[in-house]
Amino acid sequence: MEEETEEVVEATNDVRIKYVGNSCFYITFADGTRLVTDPYGSTYESYFGEFPVMEADVLTISHSHSDHISGIKVTTGEPQIIRPSQLNEAITVGDVKITGYASNHVAELGDNTIFVYEEGDIKIVHMGETDIIESPEAREAIKDADVLLTYAGEYGTIKNPDNFKSLEDLNVKVMIPQHYSMDANNRFYEQPTVDEILAELPEGTVVNTANELIVTKDLEKQFLVLTKN
Repeated sequence: MEEETEEVVEATNDVRIKYVGNSCFYITFADGTRLVTDPYGSTYESYFGEFPVMEADVLTISHSHSDHISGIKVTTGEPQIIRPSQLNEAITVGDVKITGYASNHVAELGDNTIFVYEEGDIKIVHMGETDIIESPEAREAIKDADVLLTYAGEYGTIKNPDNFKSLEDLNVKVMIPQHYSMDANNRFYEQPTVDEILAELPEGTVVNTANELIVTKDLEKQFLVLTKN
């Protein structure tokens, strides 16, 4: 009889973030845990580009709209799926602590969950599709985050200049926009493009572009556009 063995995920020693499109990111933590957020799937490739096959240990779903869940079955590796209904308390996957905070979806289109991912002293926050952070508990949890994956689609009542200004008060080091149109000629629900988002940033904001972010505690304060790989 063959002896069953558990799959061992190798540690990477770095926390790395790549942008897939829409609200979907691929995050690899230092212990090797691979996390995918809000997989949009092939249904929305005309707006956000190819949805790659990704192997993951955990999926987090901010809400159940199809552009945030259609890629669940495409993601390989038999990942643990964390939905809003499961988050009465923090969940730990590997060395990563995942905590969810209830929020309202922009434009009053239902509920949304803000996810906080923590490994050691690194804290990453995924806003899903919310702009106004109404919960004092959520605001406190987001404060001093190393990275904030922030909604920038302007589909709600609050527009980006006011949203970005409110997030400044939370002392976040790196803000990365998500849920925006990739092409001005093929807009997703009339959402802005990156160039339009950059024009709305507070004066003096440091702006950088990269195809991947390696998260460290000594990151400079900046607005970072992650290009789609």
